[in-house]
Amino acid sequence: MNVRVKALLFSNGSLLLLLLGISLGMRQPLLQRFSVLERQSMAQQMSRVEDAFLLQAEKLDGVALSESTWTEMHTYLGGETSTLYADFYTDTYSYDGAGAWEYQFLGLLDRQGRPRHLDWVNEQTQQLQPVPSPLREQILTSAGLNHFPADDDPALADSRNIFVIPTATQPLLLAARPVLTSTGQGPRHGTVVVGVMIDQAFLERLVRNSMLEVQLIPVTPGTRLSMPAEPDQVLQIPSQIQTLNHQWLTGNIYLLNGKGQPVYSLQVKAPRLEYQQGEAMLNKLTAILFGVGLTLGVIISWLLDRIFRHQQLLQASQIALRLANQELEKLANLDGLTQVANRRFFDHYLQQEWSRAQRNQTPLTLILCDIDYFKRFNDTYGHLQGDACLMQVAQGLKDSVQRPGDVVARYGGEEFALILPETSLAGGQEVAQRLQAQVKQLKIEHRGAPTGTYLSVSVGVACMIPLPDSSADRLIAQSDQNLYMAKQRGRDQVYVR
Repeated sequence: MNVRVKALLFSNGSLLLLLLGISLGMRQPLLQRFSVLERQSMAQQMSRVEDAFLLQAEKLDGVALSESTWTEMHTYLGGETSTLYADFYTDTYSYDGAGAWEYQFLGLLDRQGRPRHLDWVNEQTQQLQPVPSPLREQILTSAGLNHFPADDDPALADSRNIFVIPTATQPLLLAARPVLTSTGQGPRHGTVVVGVMIDQAFLERLVRNSMLEVQLIPVTPGTRLSMPAEPDQVLQIPSQIQTLNHQWLTGNIYLLNGKGQPVYSLQVKAPRLEYQQGEAMLNKLTAILFGVGLTLGVIISWLLDRIFRHQQLLQASQIALRLANQELEKLANLDGLTQVANRRFFDHYLQQEWSRAQRNQTPLTLILCDIDYFKRFNDTYGHLQGDACLMQVAQGLKDSVQRPGDVVARYGGEEFALILPETSLAGGQEVAQRLQAQVKQLKIEHRGAPTGTYLSVSVGVACMIPLPDSSADRLIAQSDQNLYMAKQRGRDQVYVR
């Protein structure tokens, strides 16, 4: 095989490998970015479902308010027995067309929570009928149904209870208001309760004009919320959004009872349009890239044939190769997983800043940061989750520095380093505390860590004004010693000396 054929095979093979490397190298980061974008979009869509549910709850509460803040109702539930109020309830509520009301259940309770009336709208007859057992007992024994401020409490007029109770068929959304006069004055003579079934029609209203799907799923008893429910909170969205399969994302919205406990979950499903469109775009780009590569292969073959005849074309190719190597040199300075500076760039940059600080006699601060109990994290959650954790922590560290000259680098394994030129020890301590807080705000769950529920870091900070003929190894050693002291003192802390 002559030199000419070897050159052609080598050039085309190298081009194929380069294109393959570029394709694989850009595909995964871009797909990860599309995944992040679709999760952000899913979070926004779930917020819209939450708003739609709260709108239905507010409408229901508005009905309860209009029925409860009414002097005649106040007098009736106060025990008025005159003939004027003998037929008050039947005259007010029992009439044809009850099915057009905005609620399906109506209850009037006295001050002790005993029912004067507890009826439901029969959709066939469109008449109010007594609520049958055991649903009647479920409603009357619901926590928070009849719990209101004292009569002399100014908050009584604005008090309300909105919650969900499970039934044998479907959950029931209830709104309860204290019965007051038309001017909102006490004393409270009872409670007005209105409710609607969270049925398929109710769910369809939540996702109207969207591509979402929603269904009700009973919650396992004992399920805990990510944060305690606030008073009058009827639902809560957990932070987890999961990939159901290649076509769907899913998230849950907890429906809460009167005790602030989850009783049902609204499972919201959304098609992965952004991810699928991004994947299709990448497939097209890959095809275009290899098409261009094939074309370039033909062109390069022709050029190589001419190179053997024209020395100038060879020199031009050498210049192009040198420029490509410079670009690869830039790429070689980044850590492939975390996308921060790698150890190679760290060593180079630290020596460069050490020399500059030595000339100008300015302080140079080095921060070493280690993820606490990272091996336990990998053992508990797996290496894929460990890689995701490293990427989140690296991003958090990048967010904690503000100046263009400050560099965040992956020092090794779960250890990171920050080089802060012209920064005093106090300034380095401030940055260290900020990055420690930034990592805590990520709230990465770490059940195996003795330091707490969430992932934490130990930080060592050192600062020097370099002496003549001194080495940057002194600064590394001091920072490493301080990191060791932070670990010895219990981890999850900053040690400065």
